[in-house]
Amino acid sequence: MPGINVTTAVRTGPVGIGDIIAGQWFAVGETERGDLAAPTLCRSFSDYVKFYGDYQAGNLYQYVKTYFDEGGTRCYVQRVLGASSATATKTLDDASGNDTITFTAKNAGQWGNKLAVQVIAADVAGFRVKIYLNDVEIYLTRDLVDVTDAINVINSAPAVSHLIVASDDTTSAANPAVVSKTALAAGANGTNPATDAEAVTALGLLAGQYKSGAISLPGRTGTTVWDGLVAHAQAYSRIAICAFGTSTTAAQAKTAASAYYSNAGASYMGFYFPHVKVPAPSSSELASLNEAGSAVEPTPQASTVTVDPSAYVAAARTRAIEAAGGPWRAGAGAISSATTITDMATAVTPADGDLLDEARINALRKIGNQIRVYGARSASNDEANWRFITLRDSVNYIVYGCEDRMEQFVFNTIDGRGNLFGRIRASLKAFLDPMRIAGGLYEAYDDDGNLIDPGYSVVVNSTNNPNSQLATGLVKASVGVRVSGVADLIEVEVTKSNLTAPIL
Repeated sequence: MPGINVTTAVRTGPVGIGDIIAGQWFAVGETERGDLAAPTLCRSFSDYVKFYGDYQAGNLYQYVKTYFDEGGTRCYVQRVLGASSATATKTLDDASGNDTITFTAKNAGQWGNKLAVQVIAADVAGFRVKIYLNDVEIYLTRDLVDVTDAINVINSAPAVSHLIVASDDTTSAANPAVVSKTALAAGANGTNPATDAEAVTALGLLAGQYKSGAISLPGRTGTTVWDGLVAHAQAYSRIAICAFGTSTTAAQAKTAASAYYSNAGASYMGFYFPHVKVPAPSSSELASLNEAGSAVEPTPQASTVTVDPSAYVAAARTRAIEAAGGPWRAGAGAISSATTITDMATAVTPADGDLLDEARINALRKIGNQIRVYGARSASNDEANWRFITLRDSVNYIVYGCEDRMEQFVFNTIDGRGNLFGRIRASLKAFLDPMRIAGGLYEAYDDDGNLIDPGYSVVVNSTNNPNSQLATGLVKASVGVRVSGVADLIEVEVTKSNLTAPIL
């Protein structure tokens, strides 16, 4: 009936304080529904539920929920589906039995069979269409004049345009006949779940236009996955968050990670151990979050679900980046304290922690009663340059920042007075100096406390731009940076003095 219907849901966990692109997470995996050809940016878990549907064992639902529950703010989700999937569809007839309008699920998968359409008489003239999902009415059109009107109205309706597409069958120009609720049919998931190789291929849909961030294939592990992640991270200046199998021991993890120490992209990848336990979704939670009436899958019998740490690590990274203003602060230590993680799947002892750190693997530890990320290592054996994952993360941030700053100068005139050089130099400094002030670049001071080196340099002059080069249309800017490191070990020496001795 006419009026306003308001529903509420509870969001647990910390709320992100910003929307910094550098802190975003890219997640690729299976979902109930969603676009297979391009990623969707989710700024909340409700966004995920709207576009990608409900919980199913092993899909991205619990990972994305953990990311937002733990303080994440931006998540690009890319759905992948196994081969031989199909899209649900239904064609309706006019009064003479001729096809007139076709309804097709927005994307492939078995979920489309849960859609249904109904044609009813108009209040005044024409016809109206009802759309259902899981036997719940989610949309009712106004009076529709003809099939073209129906297509325009339904395909532009925010409530259903992400779920269903109406199209003209062209066999008949007549309006569809009144028909009871009729389900779409023939939607199918892949013959088998998506393989690791298919998931790696889907990484290619998250190209450079989506900027920097961290990339994961949640729930997947092994060389095919890690090779794909590190290649993607290296190609697009991102950080690859890599996890191990559920039953992997610390010693086994060390052996597996060692194969990547000398990899050309090792500085782009971080390994994390072990898996974590998160609350299992309840039926009431699923129902309250899903305004579109998606099916409630059987609730897991256990009170928790075990997932790999990628979503939690990504959220901790987001928290740290938003607190610092950029990726030079590690998403580890106190700032990473979990709020919704109930436990770790495998206890990590101090001895295990030492073994993992030595193996360039970042351990999750329980400090008191709080679970924290307790490592900021990259997999690289070039420890002088890339010991910490934040060093590569910061350089990635600079790469995208410089790219953004330089776009405005493409196709500008190269003048003989050096004005273009000066504008480029000023623009780059305007990007780098706030990073210095925020602590992302390591400054150098003399003994009197005077700044002698801001931690960056920008050169755009005739030295790196000879006339022979400028004649080809190429202008070069040379940027040097000294990125701040991470204090991952603090030693405190306490000296006791007796009552008659001075305090030293």
